Amino acid sequence: MLATLLFSLAQPRCRMRTLVAALVAIVTLDLALNIVFYLRNDYTTLGKLDILFFILVGAAVKPLFRETLMQWLFNCLTAMNVYAVVVVLSYYLCGLLPYPEYFITVLRFFLFAGVIILFRRRLRPLYRQAAEHWTVYLFVAASLFLNFAWYFIASSDVERTLQESVVPLLLLILQALFVYLAMFLTLRMNLRDAALREENLKMQADRELTRQRLSLMDETVRQMSIVQHDCRHFNNTLLSLLQQGDVEKATELVQQRSAAFPQKPGCYCQNASVNAAVSYYAELARQRGINCELRLDIPEKLSVDELSLAMAVSNLLENAIQAVSDLPAEKRTVRMIAVNAGQLILELTNPYQGEVLLGAEGIPCSRRKGHGRGTQSVAAFVHQCGGELTYQITDGIFKVRMML
Repeated sequence: MLATLLFSLAQPRCRMRTLVAALVAIVTLDLALNIVFYLRNDYTTLGKLDILFFILVGAAVKPLFRETLMQWLFNCLTAMNVYAVVVVLSYYLCGLLPYPEYFITVLRFFLFAGVIILFRRRLRPLYRQAAEHWTVYLFVAASLFLNFAWYFIASSDVERTLQESVVPLLLLILQALFVYLAMFLTLRMNLRDAALREENLKMQADRELTRQRLSLMDETVRQMSIVQHDCRHFNNTLLSLLQQGDVEKATELVQQRSAAFPQKPGCYCQNASVNAAVSYYAELARQRGINCELRLDIPEKLSVDELSLAMAVSNLLENAIQAVSDLPAEKRTVRMIAVNAGQLILELTNPYQGEVLLGAEGIPCSRRKGHGRGTQSVAAFVHQCGGELTYQITDGIFKVRMML
């Protein structure tokens, strides 16, 4: 059951079939070990061997899971603390029942099963946050483990120690329950605060997107008015040249007009919202002399909110255009590639100059007040979708990859 609890706490990186096979092998070995020492009534040696066996198992199965070494250590310590609480608590509770030697195994099974179900159904998201912030909680988990381990390892007779140390062990159990309860309550409050901040960022981003759309609409109306005004003068001039029989100048005027006429918006992908955002920034880049290489396989229907994705793409392109605007003409290039292969993968690269600061979570940050909100909005969108966002800086090339 201890190995089952450890597997429930961790994030697997292999197939379920492999995990089940490993768990069956571990449970079989543990069961054989328990039967041998139960028949000998040697619970002291069994307790010490259980700890040693779990340490070896933890080291052996680590490659099957995604956690870092320190996160995995935190998982192992938590599992051992739960194991100690269940073993001690079941021993004392069975003392209140008839035939305790028979009920203790059943009681331990139900206690372990209850803890595993509780973790998987209610506490898993909170525990994942605790594991990710192991630097805060590892010392507490290690302290509890060392306190429990002292009673099992230093004792020459575990059963006598359990009988003589009732009050200290019950106080230690209460301390462990209080510590983990306080940890989960703190994390729950932090998650609520993070959700509120994320919602605020989304609202700010929505307002910014609306502002951009209104600005774009105003600019479109203004351009249309200018075009209509110019068309009247153009038509009058062209008609006058044709009436005078000056075909050569009329032809030259038409050619100049065609060259100066704005290009129509390009079709970069099938999704209308994303295509509109890309078209806007592609035209902006063209006006600034920036070369845009765009290959976007983004379908019309998406599993994520298309307006939020369009906003994220807008923020990425805007940051990239700003980054290359001051570079020499030959380096002003922005590349964006999107591949849809069951999972949408979008990658944007651009050269840069100067220093790029990365925050604690590997996300670019700005020292200037009011800057960096676009990057935070992109990170909030990816987190909300359950995707991955990575930034890389290599040899003067800035790369961002978004997987949704």
